[in-house]
Amino acid sequence: MKKILSTACAVLLLATALISCGKKEPEAQVLKVAGLKGAYGDAYWQDLKAGFEAANPGVTVELTIEAQVENTINPQIMAGAGPDVIYLATGREAQLTETMISSNAIRDLTNLLEQNVYNENVKLKDRILPSIMGNGVTNPYAGSNTHYMLPLFFSSNGLFFNADMFYDNNGNGVEDAKKDGKYEMPTTWDEFFGLGDILNEERKTNPSTPYLFTYPTAGYLDTMIPASIAASAGEAVVKQAFNYEPVWEQPEVKRVFENLGKLKDYILPTTVANANGTGFKDNQQAVIDGRALFMTNGDWVKGEMADTTPAGFNWGSAPFLAYTNGGERYGTVNAEQIYISNNTQVPELAEKFILYIYSSEGLAKIAKGANGAFVPAKGYDTIAVEQGMNPGAVAGYKGYYDGTAKVLVGSFAAATAEGVDWKQTYCFTMDSVMNGSKTTAQWIEQLKTDSAKLKASLGK
Repeated sequence: MKKILSTACAVLLLATALISCGKKEPEAQVLKVAGLKGAYGDAYWQDLKAGFEAANPGVTVELTIEAQVENTINPQIMAGAGPDVIYLATGREAQLTETMISSNAIRDLTNLLEQNVYNENVKLKDRILPSIMGNGVTNPYAGSNTHYMLPLFFSSNGLFFNADMFYDNNGNGVEDAKKDGKYEMPTTWDEFFGLGDILNEERKTNPSTPYLFTYPTAGYLDTMIPASIAASAGEAVVKQAFNYEPVWEQPEVKRVFENLGKLKDYILPTTVANANGTGFKDNQQAVIDGRALFMTNGDWVKGEMADTTPAGFNWGSAPFLAYTNGGERYGTVNAEQIYISNNTQVPELAEKFILYIYSSEGLAKIAKGANGAFVPAKGYDTIAVEQGMNPGAVAGYKGYYDGTAKVLVGSFAAATAEGVDWKQTYCFTMDSVMNGSKTTAQWIEQLKTDSAKLKASLGK
């Protein structure tokens, strides 16, 4: 009997051993991820790490998320042991991403766009907003249709406001001037001026009624003007303007500057006096305090004014205005990129991490933990509200998510001409128009004269 039991135990142990040998343990892999710790913090990176590791047993994500992350990872990259995945926008002082581009050190992600995001039957190319793709943000090599970087976050340059001052009528035109103490969000210039008339009338009996508009400095019009020209005359005309072509007297271009001139009747009176390097924050504070409803600005204003913004204040932003009901609206955006190093030893794992980030699960973790960040991904606006983001703030971005707002990309050609300060003519003449020392007609005439000189210099 003992012999039989011994034999049986031996067989059982052998079977167990064979089963164990046949069961493949998850392969241990390490993915190194580095990125900027900026206004969005780093809590969401910890959540993404935990979620990705749970979805990929055996994988460890090593995070390096720092305010000056270049100082840490640049020596690693130089030694050939840098991060696999990097979140770091172009345009930073250290120029690390630009160096990676010029050194051809970034992995081609074009084929990755054809793969499904994690746990969904949705291709990555169909998840990312198309308006943010296909330009220098994602295709850094001139004339190339190859995608090397992806837009992880984007921030609006548009009209900024207190989201709690407005109710959203879904762009269906003005129905009520005011509802439950809130104003209706205008979508066209006519509605914008109509709201200004309401405010001016209210102010006769209530001096604390806000003015319609302000700007930090007139230089901030460098995004509002081309976006408005695009909405009025089309993108082709903007490209002509960017090359100093004589477009300024075209009716669709003239009305852009005429509308800006009309703001003289609606602007916060102290705007021009404070529109300088020392006073601009007072103009921004006017929106926070309720002295002005709108200003042109960028998402950076939230951090810039954090110390004087009361708890519970909800920033909202929207593309610039259309010229007709249902007409096209444009905004300009800043995008922060994520990419994969060409030196990665785990390229497939790095790509899986990207696909996880843009999945609904990954987007929810970002929306919950990234301090009001916006990801240019379809459906993110809904996810953001579900995760607790202020609906009014999200509504301002609605046009980007539903496709009714377009993104304008481009800038003026580099040119110089004697006696011409183009930024002064193009933007800062607004101050003179607002204080009455110049007319809109004189502004347009100066644009004609100076752009002709700059155009001539391009051919030299």
